[in-house]
Amino acid sequence: MGMAFGLWVEPEMINPDSDLYRAHPDWALALPERDRPTARNQLVLDMRRAEVRDYLFAALDALLRELPVSYLKWDHNRDLAPAGGAAQVQGTYDLLARLRAAHPSVEIESCAGGGGRSDAGIMAYTHRFWASDNLDAVSRTAIQRGFLTFLPPEVMGSHIGASPAHATGRSQSLAFRAAVAMPGHFGIELDPRRLNAEERAELADWIGFHKQWRALLHQGQVWLGEGADGLVWQAQGRGDEFLLFAVRTTPALDRRPQPLKLPFLAGAGRCDLDLLRIASGSQQHAIPLPELWQQTASFSGSWLAHAGLPMPPLGAETAAIFHVKVTP
Repeated sequence: MGMAFGLWVEPEMINPDSDLYRAHPDWALALPERDRPTARNQLVLDMRRAEVRDYLFAALDALLRELPVSYLKWDHNRDLAPAGGAAQVQGTYDLLARLRAAHPSVEIESCAGGGGRSDAGIMAYTHRFWASDNLDAVSRTAIQRGFLTFLPPEVMGSHIGASPAHATGRSQSLAFRAAVAMPGHFGIELDPRRLNAEERAELADWIGFHKQWRALLHQGQVWLGEGADGLVWQAQGRGDEFLLFAVRTTPALDRRPQPLKLPFLAGAGRCDLDLLRIASGSQQHAIPLPELWQQTASFSGSWLAHAGLPMPPLGAETAAIFHVKVTP
C-alpha cells in the first residue's frame, strides 16, 4: 500500500526483571545504598557509561540492519530519578549521533512522555518531535502555538486524532481536528476502518489540501498573535505569500466579529486574501458568508496591521484558513 514500517522504541529504559539487569545491575542509574524505585516497571540506564551506549547501539543497529525499519519513535517515559546530569543527556546525544551516521535514511522522532523532549539540543540528532500525547484539537491549539514559539512547523508532530479524544474525552469535528493539524507534518492517528464513507472522503480531501499547501507551510517563517474576544492566529509562509489561520476554541462573547489586527504586515504593500476554508462541522460552514469573502479581498498591509482584517463569524471550535499574497 506504499506504507513504510516504523518502530516505537524506548532504549534508555531497563526492566529489573530482565536478563540485562540481572547481568548488569550497575548499568542502571542509582544512588549507593538507596532503594531503586521503579516507574512503569522501569529503571533508567546510565547513558554516561560507554559500555551501555555500545550495548544499545549494537541492539538497535541489528534491528535496523535486519528489518526494513524506516522510522523510530524514540520515547522516554520514565522520570530521571536519580538524575544523571548533563553527561546523561550527552550520552544519549552520542548514541543518536552514532545511529544517524550508521543509518542516515532512518527517520527518528523525539518523544518523552509526550512532548518532553521538544528542545533545541536534541534537534541536531532527530528529524521531528512529538509535541504531546494529547490530541484534543482544543488543547492542541495552545500546545502547538507553544511549540512553534521555539521550533519550526516542519518538525512538529501534529496529527488528526480520533473523536472523542482519549486524553480529554471531548469530541470535535473532523474538519476542526484537521485544520489544527495542518501547520505541522499532518499525521493520521485514528483507525480509518471506524470512519464511514463520508468521513473517509472528508479525510482524503484534507490530506490533499495539506499536500497542496505544504511547501508554503514549511521551510518559511511563522508569525503568532492573539486577536480580540479570544481569537488566536498564526501565519506560515514567506513575506510575499502565506497561509493565515484564525482559530476560535471557545464561544465568542461579541456577536459582531472584531477585526483581526496583523502587526507583522505593517509597511507591507497590497495584500490579496482568499478565504480557503472555514473548518467547523463535518459539513461546510453553515452560516452564510459575508459578500466580502465570496471573492478575493484586497487591503493594504498597513490597514491590516492597524485597523484589522474583517472577520467572518466563527463559532466555537472553528478555524478559518486564508491564503494571502503580498504585492509591494
